[in-house]
Amino acid sequence: MSRDSPPGSNSGLETVGDEQKNRSVEQTSDEERATGIVAETSDESVEPTEFVDSVVETALTNPVAAGDAIGDLLAIVRDCDEDARVAAKEALDLMGLLRPVEFEVWIGDIVQFASADRDELSFVGLRALAQLSAVRPAVAKNGLDAAISRLQAQHVPTRRAAIAVVGEVGEAFPEAVTQTDRQIMTAMRDANPSVRLAGVMTAGKLLGAEPNQFPRTVSTLPETLDDDDEEVWEYAHAALIHFVREHPSQVPEKRHVIERLATVSDEELSVREGATKDAMTTLLSYEPGFDL
Repeated sequence: MSRDSPPGSNSGLETVGDEQKNRSVEQTSDEERATGIVAETSDESVEPTEFVDSVVETALTNPVAAGDAIGDLLAIVRDCDEDARVAAKEALDLMGLLRPVEFEVWIGDIVQFASADRDELSFVGLRALAQLSAVRPAVAKNGLDAAISRLQAQHVPTRRAAIAVVGEVGEAFPEAVTQTDRQIMTAMRDANPSVRLAGVMTAGKLLGAEPNQFPRTVSTLPETLDDDDEEVWEYAHAALIHFVREHPSQVPEKRHVIERLATVSDEELSVREGATKDAMTTLLSYEPGFDL
């Protein structure tokens, strides 16, 4: 696995509000990276699962050092037996949760995984891209073509991960994902609630960024307010509130949306206090003759 600097990297910039200290490799001190380095897989005495365990242990105390093992974890996912592959996938997911910026220097390998024909490999790559895109969308954009090509994958986890990449990258670069409008609409109507959830979450990001580029997504989001899955229902309302806050004039069916928001509370939707009322007040300003 290579560890070259990624194309399109913005790694020289500081991350705003970076509570996890997600600095790029160039911003990480030698002392910090050297402490707690995990065992090298070239040591034949170390079994793959044992190596993965050591990476996890290191990640929990020093995720910067554990980042050096990402290439080895990817190789284990690709080449080893099922137990080792499962453990390596879980370790990669943990790294993505603790310090996703560590995926940055492995972007070439991650994009290769995301582009793979094997669903198992594609999912691992897309999941890492989705996690990376939350902190380095310009870098994750290198894998956007791979994500778009898997938006209708039969493998549900792969499809969800691809939708997530579109949402995260699209929030920063909406013009790069305008061709996904139909697929996001389809995702919000999918038979699988987890796919609908991914679609709704992505819709909220895209419509908060540039709604006029996603007309099908705009018209479909209000439909999801009636979803029978509790989590989809909750995120649909939260996504709509975000849409209202950013682009109120472009919200369709304003009266219907106002009526629906009048029946829910901030606590139910897990949004900040006053967000629901603010959204209703904003929409009412566009419907001066409407009386609840």
